[in-house]
Amino acid sequence: MTFKDFTKVMFDLLDLEEVEITETSSLRDDLNIDSLQMVNLTTSLAEHYKIPFRVFIENGNKIDIVGELYTIVTEESL
Repeated sequence: MTFKDFTKVMFDLLDLEEVEITETSSLRDDLNIDSLQMVNLTTSLAEHYKIPFRVFIENGNKIDIVGELYTIVTEESL
């Protein structure tokens, strides 16, 4: 899966219009994702990619930028 594929799914799950982002884009500052949206996003990503939700909980302190979320998903989807 490419980063572009991942971000398309992410924007679809968030029901947000796609904007240009990079792996260093901040979920909070650049995309204005609050804590409730973050829980909804990680839950939806877990379901979409068939990843145990506990993986997101265990890595919660690392998820500040889009690239970190992408890394979690790609590593767990292998």
